[in-house]
Amino acid sequence: MSNTTANRTSRGMSAPMLVGGAFLLSTVANLAFRVADLVFGDGDPHRPEGPVDSIVSISVVGGLGLLVALAVGLPLIRDPARARIGAIILGALSLVTLPVWWSGAPAVLGAAAAWLAGLTKDGPPQTGVARGFGITGFVVAVLVIVAVLAGNLASLLG
Repeated sequence: MSNTTANRTSRGMSAPMLVGGAFLLSTVANLAFRVADLVFGDGDPHRPEGPVDSIVSISVVGGLGLLVALAVGLPLIRDPARARIGAIILGALSLVTLPVWWSGAPAVLGAAAAWLAGLTKDGPPQTGVARGFGITGFVVAVLVIVAVLAGNLASLLG
């Protein structure tokens, strides 16, 4: 094994840390803010788009995003050619699901696309379109995490 290959595989974060971290920092963090609003808020918890409705929708859509990411990613990661296709599919799904960014689903799907594209230390390195969708997925994941955290912090302060 060459020095370049050894350096490439020893750097970066692992796939479980990337995908799990995206889920925790988007879906679970948003759920925590909704639960805090439910416990400490003084408004009606059953109001339209209130904490109860938000907890249900975030849980369902965010959970489905995680299930899809794992259902696509885990079987495809073993074969680099199939991982390439999975990176494209999950990267595209991360873009298509952007309208439901509050659920964290685009962040998880984007992180899984980055994993299949080889942007983690345990993913097969991809090139071309698959790598592009992996990078796009990673950017989507970061932006969704920032939007969820910034939006919730802004609502607390304002």
